[in-house]
Amino acid sequence: MVKVSKTGTVAFRELLSLVLTFRLDVAVVSLAIAFNSLATLLSPYVLSLTIDRGVVGADYASLPMYVGLYVLLVLAQWVTQVVRVSRTEVLGQKVLSSLRETMFRRYMSATLDFYQGYQVGDLVSRLVNDTSTVNEALVTGLLNVVGDLVSMLGSLAIMVYLSPQLTLASLVTVPPMVLVARVFGGRLRRAWREVRERVSRLTSIVEESASGIEVVKSFGLEDSVLSRFERTSREVYSQTIRASVLAGLFFPLMGVLSSLAVAVVLIYGGYLYLSGALSIGVLVAFTQYVNRLMGPINDLVFMYDSLQTALAALDRNYEVLKSGQVESDEGIDLVDVRGEVVFDHVWFEYVPGIPVLKDVNITIRPGEVVALVGHTGAGKTTMANLLMKFYEPTRGRILVDGVDIRNVRRSSLRRFISYIPQETFLFPGTVIDNIRVVKPEASDEEVIEVCRRLGIHRFVERLPNGYYTDVGEVGKRLSTGERQLIAIARALLKDSRIVIVDEALSSVDSETEEMLKKAIRELLRGRTGIVIAHRLTTARDCDRVIVLADGRVVEQGTFSELMAKRGVFYSMYVSQVGGVGEATVAQEAR
Repeated sequence: MVKVSKTGTVAFRELLSLVLTFRLDVAVVSLAIAFNSLATLLSPYVLSLTIDRGVVGADYASLPMYVGLYVLLVLAQWVTQVVRVSRTEVLGQKVLSSLRETMFRRYMSATLDFYQGYQVGDLVSRLVNDTSTVNEALVTGLLNVVGDLVSMLGSLAIMVYLSPQLTLASLVTVPPMVLVARVFGGRLRRAWREVRERVSRLTSIVEESASGIEVVKSFGLEDSVLSRFERTSREVYSQTIRASVLAGLFFPLMGVLSSLAVAVVLIYGGYLYLSGALSIGVLVAFTQYVNRLMGPINDLVFMYDSLQTALAALDRNYEVLKSGQVESDEGIDLVDVRGEVVFDHVWFEYVPGIPVLKDVNITIRPGEVVALVGHTGAGKTTMANLLMKFYEPTRGRILVDGVDIRNVRRSSLRRFISYIPQETFLFPGTVIDNIRVVKPEASDEEVIEVCRRLGIHRFVERLPNGYYTDVGEVGKRLSTGERQLIAIARALLKDSRIVIVDEALSSVDSETEEMLKKAIRELLRGRTGIVIAHRLTTARDCDRVIVLADGRVVEQGTFSELMAKRGVFYSMYVSQVGGVGEATVAQEAR
């Protein structure tokens, strides 16, 4: 009855293979289902014998035996049902945890392109809400369906044995039930998928608004955000109502058809009893078997709604798991990196046909510190992203110590590179935990020694709880400069041979700026450094300046050489710093 798309079929098959990895739990649940179904099927038959032989047949000697057997079967039903329900829940939770871990591992191995195609709230919804729905309906739900099917088929077999005519009569309502399920099935699935899509949008709005609350408030966007939320909330409401109305029409109709089956049995079974073709015990047992037949059918039908929702959720999970945008970690390992970096005729395009880097050729010697400068969009950050293997060059190659990084495992390459972004991300926890995140085995003393070397120990000590100060969500309790100082300490603790710094000095006060400059100088000492310089005075501290314009290297040389040349860099410097006279040019050149 449940229609599954081609994608959904593959996804369901993979989910089934995941369930079967927990073989012991599946075996225990299967045995519990089997014994529970056996006890459930035998009890009405024993009841019929009790009535026909012990009561109607006046066989009072065997009556206690029949009654005792019936009680034992009822107790067996209870015990096996307890085992069935509890172990099914255990299995479901194991599958849920495994599915969530698989999806989160997929998030962690995804390329940056992958994250550009999804909203954060949508990814959260898929990981938390959709996986839960899949588990409830497709794991624990389907295991219960297996038990219902066994009970249904067993009941049908015994009913045929007891009275083929009455069995045929009781099945008269099954075709209409199948027809109703087919009519409503596709509509219900589409309706519930729309509900989940809109819930994801609602989650995204909440996530984005909470993350950017400072921007929302500073620009007075509260009403605009609230309007978006209310509009999407109304969409969730209206779509849920539509799906609920369909379900409200579907389920009561199935209940009526199920009740009609019992009525048919009572009417026709009563006729057979009065005509002497059926005993009273068999008629009583038959009504129980009809309930055991129609009960599972009703359960299956009631599960239909959940299955439609779960299949929609499974489709969304499968879409993420099979998107193909995964970082490969195949290749060779780098060892004893000296730190030479070469961009050899590198071209790169985010969008096919629109190059961002155009035939970039530079060589950075081991231990050399270079500044990348240029206007916004010139390609500075793109070069850093390519070196980190966030993206692959469209043409050309990037070499580290003469090795093409396309042939190097990403994890191996990044072990030798530290990256300090302009906007530093901090994890929830303390300052010392955020520094130690790159080297979990580091002791407190080792972390403190790193901060002493950078000259930021006193700064950390001045925080409310020193090294154990809680930084808040994404580090919001600290300023931009303070977060960058922690990022620099993090990089020094990692002790990489290559360091990329996207400096953010323009948004800090003069005291913090001086502290940052000293810390960066200490960090870069003896290392290959690439500084993405937004404030051009930073370039004075670098061994060489590389000027990018429209994706090309247009100038390179020392700071003094470029100032004396009065070319592109000189114009940028004058534009940023202000008018520069002859004497100043000579001074800057020195």
